[in-house]
Amino acid sequence: MFLLLIRQIILGLSIAAPLGPINIEIIRRGIYQGLWPSLLVGAGGMTADLALMYLMYQGLSEYMTLTWVQLSLLIFGSLVLTYTGIQSFLSKEETLTEARFEGDHRQTSLIRPYLTGLSIAAFNPMNILFWLGVYGSVLSDSFHGDDLVKAFYINSAVFIGIGLWNLNLALTVHFSKVLLNPVILRMVSLGSSLFLTGLGVYFAIKAIFKITSLF
Repeated sequence: MFLLLIRQIILGLSIAAPLGPINIEIIRRGIYQGLWPSLLVGAGGMTADLALMYLMYQGLSEYMTLTWVQLSLLIFGSLVLTYTGIQSFLSKEETLTEARFEGDHRQTSLIRPYLTGLSIAAFNPMNILFWLGVYGSVLSDSFHGDDLVKAFYINSAVFIGIGLWNLNLALTVHFSKVLLNPVILRMVSLGSSLFLTGLGVYFAIKAIFKITSLF
């Protein structure tokens, strides 16, 4: 049991480590808005990932081969990622001192990073297909026993690893940004915006090709 939990935590670390939309947004939020917004982007992504894993457990994978499902994922993923990238690009860049706002304004603004992380993870086709592959190749191995509920909770230990990675990334950005000059910070922010927008455009092109293939 203990070794299985350790394996799931290591799996979570390996899942979260590759550079992707969530990590990019964690970095961008950490640079311009501080530690808590970047952590909440990761928390939103983890919420969506947990829901996806549960839906895979309930049989969602059977519907992933349907053309209309794949097309819907491409369209929604394109809209969410393109909107997030363009919004990041057009938004007024806060200086690090301006980002340290206080009181109720700060508390209410924390909802947006969480929802951003949630939407990016929930509507990113690459993320959904990745979880489908992880579920099919690794997570489903522990569902052969009689106690499926217990197996589901054991598999949920992957989110300990994902959470540790998100925490590490947010803290690293938070404490290292003081060492970077404003030009480098702006370049990182611009690069992250272009990455998200480019990924959204990529999914839009794939959606167009899939639509044209139907006729």
